[in-house]
Formats: sequence, structure tokens, C-alpha cells
Amino acid sequence: MKLNVSKMRYVSQIFQPVISIPKNAKIKNTDITCKSQKLLLECGLIRPTSSGFFSLLPLAQRSVEKLIHLIRRHIEAAGAQRITLPALTAESLWERTGRLDEVGVELMKMEDRHGKKYLLAPTHEEAIADLLADVGPISYKQLPLLLYQVSSKYRDERRPKHGLLRAREFLMLDAYAAHAHNPADSHNPTESNNPADSHNPAGSHAEPDVYARLTNAYAQIFQELQLPVYRVAAPAGDMGGSVSHEWQLRAAAGEDQIAVCPSCSHATLDTSGSGCGRCGKEMEIANSIEVGHTFVLGTRYSEPLRALVVPAAGSTRPLAMSCYGIGITRLFAAGVEALSSEKSLRWPEGIAPYSAIIIGPKEGSREWSQHGWEAVQRVYRAAAAVPALGGDVLLDDRHGLTIGKRLLMADRMGYPYIVVCGKSTLDPVPKYEVYRSEAHHATQPELLTLEELVDYLSQRTIRVNKAMHSVNL
Repeated sequence: MKLNVSKMRYVSQIFQPVISIPKNAKIKNTDITCKSQKLLLECGLIRPTSSGFFSLLPLAQRSVEKLIHLIRRHIEAAGAQRITLPALTAESLWERTGRLDEVGVELMKMEDRHGKKYLLAPTHEEAIADLLADVGPISYKQLPLLLYQVSSKYRDERRPKHGLLRAREFLMLDAYAAHAHNPADSHNPTESNNPADSHNPAGSHAEPDVYARLTNAYAQIFQELQLPVYRVAAPAGDMGGSVSHEWQLRAAAGEDQIAVCPSCSHATLDTSGSGCGRCGKEMEIANSIEVGHTFVLGTRYSEPLRALVVPAAGSTRPLAMSCYGIGITRLFAAGVEALSSEKSLRWPEGIAPYSAIIIGPKEGSREWSQHGWEAVQRVYRAAAAVPALGGDVLLDDRHGLTIGKRLLMADRMGYPYIVVCGKSTLDPVPKYEVYRSEAHHATQPELLTLEELVDYLSQRTIRVNKAMHSVNL
């Protein structure tokens, strides 16, 4: 999508109800328990509606849309096709797989006027197996088949906490693969790697293609976001199956813990204190947040729901399945949690609500008299036309406020690039202060002419989501 730079985006027009939350306060029964929750609430990005439920406001929605498109780009490159399944799943399907009693109290249930029972699905293994059964038997020639969706999921958490990190409604990408054999036959379930490693991040080269492809896609997603996420072998739990990996993000507020080797980056859920199984070095214990989970399910769901494959030879048999989930709203909040300071938001690479903001002089100031509204608009248009930014630029038009106050606000929001039209605009050749917001801190400003500013922004590797150019954000 080609940017129409005449359509400027102004701070004053954004719906952003900024609030101030006193220490240990409660807002609509929502305990403020971590910095991401506090910052997202105070900066006007999310709003609680009741315990465990939140509204995403425009800036958060913009960031989440960027994250969705980034994830979709990698998942679809791995061969996934997008579908949409109903939020309501027939309770009878969960009875047939045995999960109705296993999951139990976490399920949100309802009954229609005809007495048919449903549940608001926290995940869709039963629904996808029922779909494949309905259109099957599937020919082996159609396999592997990889389907995914992005939709809201529901879990009746006993005690929701940490805002979007543990909510009752959450946005998730869930993908489901059907294949003709069980990937666990050749997979080493004890393998776990840091996705940032230069060697194969999906694990053993013996892994079947579909599981390796999807876990490679996961690794690429977290690498692009520049987040310290580790893939660790984990129990399958009530999901079932033979192989399970959690994708854990190091963060102080995390409720999980992992052991990480500082030497080889091997990670494990075993925090008993033993040395690293690979290199023998001592492991570090770190709090973490689970942002994704992948499973090899085998015939756990296909057999009871009669989702069958017609093999090249022999009679029909149950499909082998695997599933892949990324908690999108959780990852959105977890990235903020991992990178932000106590006072300022910081964003994973490429998903800040806007990549740059332009701040003009205060109205009535000496700078305003020589570098007023028309000059500020020229700076905006020049920045918005930089291909690396893709038009992802915001203009702070609140000229009644001082530059210092608006600069503090912009830094608190964590915009990656902040361009200030300050005292140096009075120079014979106007110069602009450029601040770069990075994890946990802000850098010292650079002083650049407009031409140098455009070159500076053009040379920076700003990974604004490539997919965003095809949608109207």
C-alpha cells in the first residue's frame, strides 16, 4: 500500500485515555501486579472491563495487528493455510476425547435454547479433528495438511492476574497439522535449543518435516522480535500426545522458571541445580513466561473422532496430528514486560504502535516563529516518505505543551524514533534532535539536518512488519 503522506496522523486525534494508577491500586477488580499491566493501563493502551477481560484500545490494537501479520508471514511461509473455526465447540466432542472432565472447571460453558451444550473453546483440537473427519477420509496425497487461525480463546482462570499475561479471554494463533505418520517415531523429546542459536533452532535433524518446519517458523518469529525465547521440552499435560515443547520468554514477572546455560544457551524446565547436559557449565535459574506451545499429538484426537487417512497401501487409519499455539495478546504484553523499564514502555522489534513521532516547537516560542506548523509538517512528510518506515509516523500536534513534556510522553510510550524540532531549528541550516528508544533506556540524541535525518532513518534497520503495507492500519 502506497502511503498518502497528505493524510497525517496526529496525537491529538488518538483515543488514548491516559490515567494515573496509585501504587497497590485496584481498577475494576484488576490488581496491578506487573509493570506491563501498569504501563499499558496508564498509557491508555488497554482498559479492564471486568476481572480477566480487557478492551484493546487503538494503539494496542495497532501493535497487536503488526504482531499478527509478522506471525502470519512466518507461519504461511511454512505452508500454513488460514481458516476460521467457531468460538463455540459442541461439548459432545470434548466428551468423546475425554477432555471434558480433564480440563473441567477452566471451561466456559453454555446451553442454547434447544438444550444443546457448548463450550467457549480454549483450544480447537476437537474442532479440527471433527472437521477433518467430516470431509474425510483424507488421501495421503493431501498430506501434510497445515491449517491455522487467529481467534479469541477463553479460559475461566480462577484468579486472573498480570493483565493480559493471564486473562480469561485472549487472542491466540493456533495451527494444526495432519500427517500420515507419527512424528514422535523419529523425534528426540529431550532436545531443547535457544531459537537465537545459529544451528538448527527446531532441534534434531531427525524431526519430520512438518514439526521441524513449524518450530523453525517459531524460532524465526522470536528472532525477528529480538526476544530471548527458549524452546524447552515439557510435559504434554491434558493436551496429550508424545512430544511437547514450551516456548519460554525470560522475564522477571514470569510465573514459570527455566534453567539456562550462559555458555551454550541450552534451556530446560529442570531447575534442580544440576549442570548443563551439553557443556557441563552451571545453569542460571530465570523467571519466564510461556508464550507458545507445540505438541505432537499422534492419534489422540483423530482416533476417537474418526478423522482418517487413506494410505498409499492398506486400509484407512487415524490421522497423526500435531498442534502449535502462540498466545498473541500474551506475547504482546510479555514483550513489553521483558523490555520495558518501570517508567517507560519498550517494544519488541517492529511492533511499536508507531515507529517514529515528530515533535514541533511550543506555539508562541521563538522556535515556533521561525520553524512553525508548516515547517513541522515538512519534517513529518520527509520522515513518512522514508521507505524503511513505511509511513509509520505520528505527529504530535499538541503545540500548547512544552517540548520537554511531549518528549517525556513520547519516551514513556517507547516510540523507537523521536524527532524533536527544538532550539537547533534556529540555526542557519535547521537541525533536529533524534532520540532512539531502546530496551530499558533511551539513547543520547543525535543532531541532524533534514537531509541527514532522512538518510539516518533510511539507513536504520527498522523491521516495520512487511505485511502491514497491505492493510490499512
